[in-house]
Amino acid sequence: MEQSKFDIQYSSIRRAIIEQKFSYLNEMQRQAAMQTEGPLLILAGAGSGKTTVLIQRIINILRYGKGADYPYAPSDATQEDLQFLMEYLNDPKPEYEQRANYLCAIEPAKPWEVIAITFTNKAARELKDRLV
Repeated sequence: MEQSKFDIQYSSIRRAIIEQKFSYLNEMQRQAAMQTEGPLLILAGAGSGKTTVLIQRIINILRYGKGADYPYAPSDATQEDLQFLMEYLNDPKPEYEQRANYLCAIEPAKPWEVIAITFTNKAARELKDRLV
């Protein structure tokens, strides 16, 4: 299926909004958090932000699913939706966040479809506490 001009615009804006949500992460952390398909192994030293990356990746998967990399607009997306997302990208007001998240989501995972495995009980408790 070939991308239309609308698909290109919509997917580009959607990715920019999702990336903006994770802009506080460093480049390597952001790259891992944006990887939503398949398993991911994170090997890094103590204090490097591994738990933060895992939490942010899970949030991305639950909130946006395939949104960042999906090349098409939703079949029911309108020009009004695209305009809203463009305005939200430039001025992300908290009162519009829920609609923006909805318009950016593509097949978000359900919580019971995500598994995170750590090597210590401390890290497991930290994951659980932060996700709650």
